[in-house]
Amino acid sequence: MFDWPAMKHAAVRGSPRIAIRGLWAGFVERSGLARGTRMARRRCVGMLGAVVVAALAAGGCGPGRITADPVYFPAGGSEAHIVHIKSFNRLGELVRRRVGFLASIRGGVTGPSVGTPAGVAYRDGHLYVCDTEAGAIHDWDLATGQGRWLGVQGDVLLSRPVAVAVDGVGTVYVADRGRGEIVAFDSGGRVRRMKPGRGGEYKPAALATGGGRLYSADLGEHRIDVFDTADGRHLGSFGGVGSETGKMYYPMGVAIGGGGRVYVSDMMNGRVQAFGASWEAVLSMGKPGDRCGNMGKPRHLAVGPDGVVFVADMEFARVHVFNDRGQLLMLFGGDEDRSGGTLMPVGVAVAAAVPEAVASLVPEGFGARYFVFVTNTIGEKRISLYGVR
Repeated sequence: MFDWPAMKHAAVRGSPRIAIRGLWAGFVERSGLARGTRMARRRCVGMLGAVVVAALAAGGCGPGRITADPVYFPAGGSEAHIVHIKSFNRLGELVRRRVGFLASIRGGVTGPSVGTPAGVAYRDGHLYVCDTEAGAIHDWDLATGQGRWLGVQGDVLLSRPVAVAVDGVGTVYVADRGRGEIVAFDSGGRVRRMKPGRGGEYKPAALATGGGRLYSADLGEHRIDVFDTADGRHLGSFGGVGSETGKMYYPMGVAIGGGGRVYVSDMMNGRVQAFGASWEAVLSMGKPGDRCGNMGKPRHLAVGPDGVVFVADMEFARVHVFNDRGQLLMLFGGDEDRSGGTLMPVGVAVAAAVPEAVASLVPEGFGARYFVFVTNTIGEKRISLYGVR
């Protein structure tokens, strides 16, 4: 007989097409269908039916009505500036997803579920999530509830994707710690590999795009590398190991703000530094410590359309919120494994707008101006969505 656990795994981790087609040949051989007996045909039909049921259960139909799970920061809906909307592991827990039987068999549909998320990015209704467990990037369409994987087939297979960024033409850049390089997937399906020309092992940890440039945080050299997104040329770098202004020790996040300002989370120095257009340090926020305004281990960061900076702090299990002058505004999250909590936040991404299916979950009267996604490496629900007003 067929291997039921293996079949179920194929249905969950891949697409219904993979679960059905991938096991069919084995069914034929094991059941004796090739010998043409009536009993064998009946057996194969029964087994195929079981595969179809499992595949459709894993990815065929989404849930019914999806509701929000609001938690306010600070507590109290009337004065809160941030609201937790929903935490989820599967796309279907955020967006209603319906896929017909024929579409499932034809392929192009995955069972959108994240294992261990890391970096995250958002653009034009799509949420991109690094999954270090799967060795892939999830591309989730929040308008349709459809999902696909990047980096699981072709000449370049991802190994340990830790950060992702998307530029204005839809090219997806992935920092792959396992491969020691940046992998770019353009909208035409072409793949490009990027790394600086200097010797030694390359350890990209964070990415950001803006102004035709790609910024990459390198853990090995403790600096930020800058690439031309048009041709992948390495344009230069800034930083270097140290605790002085402009130096950094394990840069774990990079983001682009207004006027081309580059924000870098300097993890072991417990701070975030901002650099100007000429890559000179112009601002520092936070310092090591356990009081408000101090940081433990800042990881990825993102900048809102109003210039507000969101910093995921893995050690403090919070997201720090600063204005563009470096003043602490508030914190949100928490180390509780429940709605609104951020047990071990790593990735953070800002969405100026989200599709109606998601925007409709905002509690009535809150009036969110934009949205923030936060990924956690532990906890029951690994991805959380917040609204900001």
